[in-house]
Order: sequence, then structure tokens, then C-alpha cells
Amino acid sequence: MSELTIAREAITHRGKRVEYFTMAWNSLEGLIGIAAGVVAGSVSLVGFGIDSLIEVTSGATLLWRMSVDADAERRERNERLSLRIVGVCFLALARIIHIFEDNKSLLCYKHVD
Repeated sequence: MSELTIAREAITHRGKRVEYFTMAWNSLEGLIGIAAGVVAGSVSLVGFGIDSLIEVTSGATLLWRMSVDADAERRERNERLSLRIVGVCFLALARIIHIFEDNKSLLCYKHVD
């Protein structure tokens, strides 16, 4: 193995450890954000919580992408697919926030004098 390959493996291993920590943190952040948002009736807090859970999905996608880091061809294919997955997650976030806001408006309708 060349020095470059060994260095890439070490960096990939370190990146995976950081990503596991980030996913755990974002999971906790997401659960607390969603719970606090539902209790407070805050679209912003719910959106923040959902965004954190989407970051967990992004992190899982990154871990999957790093699992084939040694193979350049598979790495590029997984990179393209990972970008699509993350993009769909963020579109889903926008839709979820839109639906939540619409339902809140309907359920909490107040007549204006």
C-alpha cells in the first residue's frame, strides 16, 4: 500500500468517528426540538427538529458513501446518489413545514374583528 492510500484510510476512519458523534448529537437535538415545538406550537422549533433529523439522514448517507471510499469508481457513483438523497431530504423538510403551518392555521383559526 502506498502512503497516500494509508493516509486516505486514516482520514476516512477519523471522518466516520466524527460523523457517528454528529449523528448522535443531531438525533438528540431533533427529538428535543420537535417535542419543544409541538408543546409550544412553534413551527420554527418543529422545523429545527426535523432539520436535525434530516441531518442524521445526511450523516447516514455520508457514512454509506465513505464505506466504499477505497474504490474510486464506486465512490463517485455513491457521491452522486448521496447528493440526490440529501436533496430529496431537504425538499421533504420544506414540504413538511408547509403542511404543518397550513394545519396549524386551520386548527387555530381565529376570527379577526
